[in-house]
Amino acid sequence: MSLYADIRRRFDSLRTPNLAGPLARERPEASSEQPCGRREPHGTAGPDRSAYLAIAEALRDGADVVPASDEVGRRLAEDGFSLLEALDGLSALYRSIAGGEPAFAAVRALSSSWAEASLIYLHSLSCEDPLTGLSSLKHLRSRLGELYREADLRGTSVPATHALVVVEPLNPAGTGRWQSPFDREFRLIDVAECLRIVFAGGDVLGRVGSHRAAALVGREPNLPDQVETVRALITEWRLDTDGPQLARIWIEGLPTTDQLAVRLLDELARP
Repeated sequence: MSLYADIRRRFDSLRTPNLAGPLARERPEASSEQPCGRREPHGTAGPDRSAYLAIAEALRDGADVVPASDEVGRRLAEDGFSLLEALDGLSALYRSIAGGEPAFAAVRALSSSWAEASLIYLHSLSCEDPLTGLSSLKHLRSRLGELYREADLRGTSVPATHALVVVEPLNPAGTGRWQSPFDREFRLIDVAECLRIVFAGGDVLGRVGSHRAAALVGREPNLPDQVETVRALITEWRLDTDGPQLARIWIEGLPTTDQLAVRLLDELARP
């Protein structure tokens, strides 16, 4: 059984009345006649064929379908389409162009990017990432704002008293450049655990974008030693792997104003 057929079978067995993607709750075209968070029943509405144009062009040109499938999955999730609708559209496209079911690489890329976009949306609704336990970027911004306001009242300087310790997990050596969002999530879970061990004194540990974590910490004299401890923990955290876990870790200085600090977080959150 192909990957697409297996996913389709699992969805059909659920028999749920609402297969809308999580982002559908925010769609502006929802009317008073349709409950919030609901789309039309599956089969009466779905993605327009133009949504798959990039994949169609890749198929006709004999190019790699992974980048196009990744982008299409993300856009469909952001537009509120369910994963089932997205996969059915992909299947219809393949049948019309290639005469068969979607390739494994295309299904995996579309599903992974759809899931990642949906997770980002769900994380934005909460102060805490439900998977890693890290604070959301919104909460990290809020805490930074409090620090700058407190510094103004006390006549102190945030850059002199606080900093960010940023951790970016890297792909294991020999695995290639492309890793799924699920692989990144698992590595961030490990990073979060290591940060909690070292920075357990009330520091804010947050998620910055889809691929980084950051600890908002005080500029103590032993901060460089703490950073090296985090690095050592991450390297040896998984004893069941053939090689060490790799990560970029650095101390990011904070700017002089709250507005610049928000810009800094936005820069760090970029892929």
